Amino acid sequence: MNRLLLIIVFAISYDISFGQITIQGRILNKETQEPVPYANIGISNSNVGTLTNLDGSFSIPIPNKFKRDTLIFSALGFTKKEIPIQFISQNEKVTVFLFERTTLLNSVTISERRQRNKTFELGNSSFKGGVIITDTTYAGRSVSLLIENKQPYFQKDLTFPVYLEKARLRIFKNNLQSLKFRLRVNDVDRVTGKPSYDLLSQSIIVESTIRQGWLEFDLSHLDFQVSKPFFLTFEQILDLKDRTLIADGYRNFISEYPEKIKFDTVEIDGKKEVRKIIKGNGMDLPGTFIAIAVSKIASDYYASYVRETSFGEWKKVRGIVTATATLSNQSNTNTKTEVKSPCLNDLAVCEANQLCKSFIEEYGLNGLQISVGKGDKVIWTNSFGYADSENKIPVSDSTRFRINSVSKSMTSVALIKLISEGKLDLDAPIQKYVPNFPIKKYPITTRQLAGHLAGIRDYKEEDLRDFIRTEHFENAMQAMTIFKDDSILFKPDTKFHYSTFGWNLIGAIIEGISKENYLDYMKKKIWRPIGLFNTCGDDSSSPIPNRSKFYDLTGQANDLGDWSYKYSGGGLLSTTEDLVKFGNELLNGKYFDQNEKMVLFKSQMTLDNKATGYGLGWYIGVDKNGHRIWYHSGDSFSSSSHLVIYPDDNLVVAFLANSQDGAAFDIQQIGELFYKSSGDK
Repeated sequence: MNRLLLIIVFAISYDISFGQITIQGRILNKETQEPVPYANIGISNSNVGTLTNLDGSFSIPIPNKFKRDTLIFSALGFTKKEIPIQFISQNEKVTVFLFERTTLLNSVTISERRQRNKTFELGNSSFKGGVIITDTTYAGRSVSLLIENKQPYFQKDLTFPVYLEKARLRIFKNNLQSLKFRLRVNDVDRVTGKPSYDLLSQSIIVESTIRQGWLEFDLSHLDFQVSKPFFLTFEQILDLKDRTLIADGYRNFISEYPEKIKFDTVEIDGKKEVRKIIKGNGMDLPGTFIAIAVSKIASDYYASYVRETSFGEWKKVRGIVTATATLSNQSNTNTKTEVKSPCLNDLAVCEANQLCKSFIEEYGLNGLQISVGKGDKVIWTNSFGYADSENKIPVSDSTRFRINSVSKSMTSVALIKLISEGKLDLDAPIQKYVPNFPIKKYPITTRQLAGHLAGIRDYKEEDLRDFIRTEHFENAMQAMTIFKDDSILFKPDTKFHYSTFGWNLIGAIIEGISKENYLDYMKKKIWRPIGLFNTCGDDSSSPIPNRSKFYDLTGQANDLGDWSYKYSGGGLLSTTEDLVKFGNELLNGKYFDQNEKMVLFKSQMTLDNKATGYGLGWYIGVDKNGHRIWYHSGDSFSSSSHLVIYPDDNLVVAFLANSQDGAAFDIQQIGELFYKSSGDK
């Protein structure tokens, strides 16, 4: 009789407080406020990860080397959130909200003559032992098997696409009171051949008290279709009670049988790894042993991968997991699902609406607003989601959003207004207009400030307090105290260094010339004359009608401080219709001097004659089709914004959202839809 192989690989944390921080909290469904059980939490490409408990709570230790990394929160059927670890307070429990995704079912067509239903089983059903790899600090370990139609069990009548009806995982030995596994179905990465993104959006979890045998996952009710080879992935769910039981069992075993602990060097994909293992012993240790095949035939015909946490790196393993998939050539339903209606009327508007709806569902935005202008008119505008999700107040065309760094573009026209009036010389030292700004090692001009060439610092990345401020400033002159005594970073004009504080200083220059508060000047000289009646400063000292709530990286309503310190560089409120009117004025209006306007959109140059691609408050470039664009985007931890002008197409597109997720929106897709609908094919 052949001797069974039992392999135990383990990692026990004896002191989880050393050299790390611990983040605790819970994950809730944004719509229902209910906990999201067994959600995945971790750091990409690392072994740092865990799962939420049944009540949505979690606790995860973060080694110091990852303190500046990003923590990912995800769950099948929900949108994903990524939060910089430095944004999360260690002193209080954090609540993270995830949005449910809309599940789109496969479209099924029923013909009069149905093909006879055939089922097929693929995968590895043989085994010669079991393996357990346990980390009692983290959770979310997964094993994966590539399912493809090939020898030794080639099914000649099987052709993709097919429906996945059932999956099975062989349990070699289970010593826990009960076990839980989640089934995932993953695509195959084209380049690496490893498991890739999730194909199945539902969370299918099976809990069982079996000691050994097949653990089955029934998917027949889902009508889940696969069109090519895929991975079956089994994610073990261990709660804190399980991990504590396992840790205690291993500690006792190591103490009692130190001679049974061995070190083994394994080679996987050409890389050698040293692991602490127990071979042929430890059958009664707490945990769940998954059956594996270790023969040459198995490794020749199958591919199996393991990752230690939910976002860890997939690694190929020698032991092939024992798992199978049952596939069918027929759906189990006799009803047709709803098919999305094609765009029948205005193609550009219809497709733009679909892009926005898909984006808000994919990223879980609370609310967004979008507008398009052509000539001197707003030709399309729409709103999605909520300005206040707690009270179900929808976004409207008059909802005011933070425009973030698009504020720089708005402020830029004040410069050309002052130039045309003979009040501003872009190349004069700034002390001419702001005498109380300290003289630096090199003189600084307004042109250099407006082009991010002055050497003024930006936010300190290592200190969120430099961005999230609570002090209220009455004007830009007063707000200079934040950075005015800092040294400049380099000789002006030698390099491009983006700086919001540089534009805050431009706000002080406007005040120095006009003898008015920046916001008062902008309202009187810019916004009212060109009809921007929904644009203002995000002034926390007074109520602002139609102002959206803003949602931080956790999904909670959060204003993230007082923005009076940076009105001119990033602290304005507006609507997309106002932004489009603003763009239309720059293209077609006569309020600003025509020659001076062009100064905004001329790339500045460094001293070594390299173009920066940035003029005065505007980036300058082309889209993927070669259309010229003048543009700016902005985002903070609670909002996002895009403004694009197509000068040759006489087109303006604006987008605003009340969370940072909108930064990922491809605004140029909208521009392309509308200039193509105007005849550019």
